[in-house]
Amino acid sequence: MHPIRTILLIGNSEEFQFSMKLFPEMLLRLLRGKGVNAVLIRPKTYLGKLAPWAGPLGKWLFYVDKFLIFPFQLKRVLRREGGPGVIVHVCDHSNAMYVHSLAEVPHMVTCHDMMPMRSALGEVPQNPTSWTGKIFQKLILSGLKKAKFIVCVSTATQRELLRLARYPEGQTRIVFNSLNYPYAPMPISEARARVAQLTGGDAPYLLHVGGDAWYKNRAGVLTIYAEVRRRLREKGACALPRLVYAGPSLHRELVPFLQEDPAMERDVIGVRGVDNETLRALYSAAELLLFPSWDEGFGWPIIEAQACGCRVVTTGQAPMTEVGGEAAFFIDPHHPIKAAGTVLAVLEQEPAQRVERIAKGIANAARFKEDVMIEGYLDAYLQLLAPHGEAAR
Repeated sequence: MHPIRTILLIGNSEEFQFSMKLFPEMLLRLLRGKGVNAVLIRPKTYLGKLAPWAGPLGKWLFYVDKFLIFPFQLKRVLRREGGPGVIVHVCDHSNAMYVHSLAEVPHMVTCHDMMPMRSALGEVPQNPTSWTGKIFQKLILSGLKKAKFIVCVSTATQRELLRLARYPEGQTRIVFNSLNYPYAPMPISEARARVAQLTGGDAPYLLHVGGDAWYKNRAGVLTIYAEVRRRLREKGACALPRLVYAGPSLHRELVPFLQEDPAMERDVIGVRGVDNETLRALYSAAELLLFPSWDEGFGWPIIEAQACGCRVVTTGQAPMTEVGGEAAFFIDPHHPIKAAGTVLAVLEQEPAQRVERIAKGIANAARFKEDVMIEGYLDAYLQLLAPHGEAAR
């Protein structure tokens, strides 16, 4: 008899960012594809429905749903589904406080990044944390310390977990994320037509994909782009590439650049709410992905872009280096003027060099397969259930 009877996946409620909702849904699909009985449960929204009318206190209504009401929901599910061979998998480490309700149940947590915790500990001066945020991160850290097993999505995340939580290394393992959609190069005519509908033209463009969190370094994206434009003008370029970004508005960050280069307001183009096929088109038609993050837990856009045949310029530190591999071009975001030189060098590659780098990117992205990821999690589940395994406490 297979030792795994059921995997109870704990996901996030609906107000969470897209990637953190997508991850447990992907696990659910892949586990069921392997013949494993898996169930996804999320905190139900009760008081959170009143959040739009509660102003600054709205988030606390979600917290009541998430941290006070959901543990009772979880206990009811465990009474119904519990027993030998049942594992609870907390899919987002920001829910690690649920571990306190799981002391007698085999369980694990996936840790995606330690950036908010580093901020709460004062290690990231550019991203100060409120007193309530510090309390929240302490609760997360307390849960991580008591977890029976933790999977980290990158070596960099594991390193920070071991340092900040002082967690036993033998009770962790690294399982890289996989691509969450079958990204592949879109025929260039189709990709350009799709992009033209979004942007109003088919001029060459650099692409940035990401939210507005501090570590995405959106001001750095614009600084690098502005310097690329300046240098191209010095070289007598007749046309300048645009910057297309998929994510929240960049207008606030853009304002300081407009005095020197008013045309940037026309050439910096935002698109929001894109679906996977539209994002695939954006990657496929872009000159390159500009991704100069200060930090990441993993960095999905890197391999999404590479899978679509898009060259990547990103930060030369882990996890971006371990995800981007030898196919990416690496920069130091602390030196955006120098980084602009790297971007120009990529734009000016000879056709043969360009083809070679694109092929390397497609090959690198192929490392991050769904089968590899789910086999990593199945191995971790078995290690957790082993009576004398490394995960036992």
